[in-house]
Amino acid sequence: MEHARRVAVFGAGYIGLVTGACLAELGHTVAVRDILPERVGLLQAGEVPIYEPGLGDMTLRNKERLRFTLDAEDAVRGAEVAYVCVDTPPTASGDADLSRVWAVVDALKGASHLLALVVKSTVPVGTGRRIRAALDAAGLGHVGYVSNPEFTAEGRAVSDFMNPDRIVIGASDPAAADLIKALHAGVNGPAVVMDVASAEMTKLAANAALATKITLANELATVCEATGADIERVTEAIGMDHRIGPHFLKAGLGYGGSCFPKDSRALHAL
Repeated sequence: MEHARRVAVFGAGYIGLVTGACLAELGHTVAVRDILPERVGLLQAGEVPIYEPGLGDMTLRNKERLRFTLDAEDAVRGAEVAYVCVDTPPTASGDADLSRVWAVVDALKGASHLLALVVKSTVPVGTGRRIRAALDAAGLGHVGYVSNPEFTAEGRAVSDFMNPDRIVIGASDPAAADLIKALHAGVNGPAVVMDVASAEMTKLAANAALATKITLANELATVCEATGADIERVTEAIGMDHRIGPHFLKAGLGYGGSCFPKDSRALHAL
């Protein structure tokens, strides 16, 4: 593959595994690092510890280009691009706990050979500015910083990575933006390049918009019950309006999962 890169992915959770496998599928050489010995052991043995359609086959198919390690120094050795795909759980105030993100940044402070540091983890707006300052202070001013949030859904994450609605690339350095855009060569989706803060905000805004549609459907269902209207007929009809669309308008228990509640609270905290 022309312009194949050497990539380190920090975090072998849901997003990190999908990112690493898909980048290997695109022809890049990828080392995925995690801190959990049992998870890394399974992956080294060819077993994928999460179920996601297509992920196991993709991991096996690219085993020559995809490896797993517990050692941060080993993962980043020779890497041109480092991806941060670690968890950012909510704090008591609703903001994000960035301790794992900062642990990765600290681990990279000697990696002067890097060309770019890319954060896929969901972080508060302004995080990139602080990481940029930390890289500069560590003598890594030449390392580009990129915000590249993920918009994958469980059950279709591999498909969403390879055929996305858009690839959001936030960077203040045009060369770094071009590098990450080129890294996605072969992905069937448009790249949208913007500043770092706007990319960070796009992730929170997208999940807030989806959570709002779910909440609206449930509020409408309450009114329908009180008036004798049929919520399914109502949401079917309003969803036919191209300005609204049919997705995320099913009345039910409300929104949940690992992202919508956390990201809605993070946006509220912001």
